[in-house]
Amino acid sequence: MNLRLALSCVLYLLAAPVYALLGVRKLGKMLRARRVLAAGTIRCPHCAAVNDLDILGTCSNPKCRTTEYGSRLRCSVCGETVKSFDCDACGVTIKVL
Repeated sequence: MNLRLALSCVLYLLAAPVYALLGVRKLGKMLRARRVLAAGTIRCPHCAAVNDLDILGTCSNPKCRTTEYGSRLRCSVCGETVKSFDCDACGVTIKVL
């Protein structure tokens, strides 16, 4: 029983740095997403046009298809979320989240 406990402790100690590194990476992605969402706009990487995140948009879910003012990244009716959208000016896909 003690050997099994000791091996488990060693395994957790070896895995801890990996989980810490993955946590730091995920935190960085979350902070970037928060900055973008708080700004309310995002620049197109291709044409540098400013795209608003709050517009009159239609839900991408084929069962919902609700058109409403609000975030183009999330439907308030069905909860569908998208991670990218097409630029209003040039049509290039902009990955947000």
